[in-house]
Amino acid sequence: MGYTPDLRFDHMGVNCADGEQAAACADRFALLFGIPRDPDREGAGSCYSGAQIEWMKGPGPGACGHIALATADLPGARAWLEERGFTFDDATAKYFPDGRMLVIYAREQIGGFAIHLVQR
Repeated sequence: MGYTPDLRFDHMGVNCADGEQAAACADRFALLFGIPRDPDREGAGSCYSGAQIEWMKGPGPGACGHIALATADLPGARAWLEERGFTFDDATAKYFPDGRMLVIYAREQIGGFAIHLVQR
């Protein structure tokens, strides 16, 4: 049967021009849909609406933003996707203190969105 990764949608990042636009988008989303900004996930580079919409405070990977897919086995999911022709940019990898990979971006964009895997 073979290996099948447990990939699941984690979050979507939307590229904004700057922090002001990111905050305005997050506030508008909260007003319209009742999904408040998550102060625990607010950072220098982004703010969040709930846990699944990240408003980037400037251009980031992908023409429009990025889509993050979480997996319990990042190396296995990466290998599985590479078997299907996906390639990854090792320069984008981030690591846990113990050396395990936390995140890596694919080279290919889909619909203007960069794709990245994240270890959960």
